[in-house]
Amino acid sequence: ERMSVNTKDRIEKGELVRLSGISLSDLHNWVARGLLPAYCGRYIQGGRGSVYYYPAQALKLAKDIKYWRNQGYTMPEVRKILSEGIEPKWPI
Repeated sequence: ERMSVNTKDRIEKGELVRLSGISLSDLHNWVARGLLPAYCGRYIQGGRGSVYYYPAQALKLAKDIKYWRNQGYTMPEVRKILSEGIEPKWPI
């Protein structure tokens, strides 16, 4: 069984997707749009490919983006909300 690596300053891609409840395509899309930070490191797992790490704050951001999208906001609106530091009203 593969051990999860999650330190206080970074989170492994699989954990980020699992804990935030977003899809891998959402992750890549939101990084490409500049809403989430790009990966900050990777290591090669012998014969099994690379494991990518993202800054730890990406988890909260991903949850926030998902929240605002679920409330019906467009991506440009979400970008504005994030830039203004408006917090989601949890729980939904």
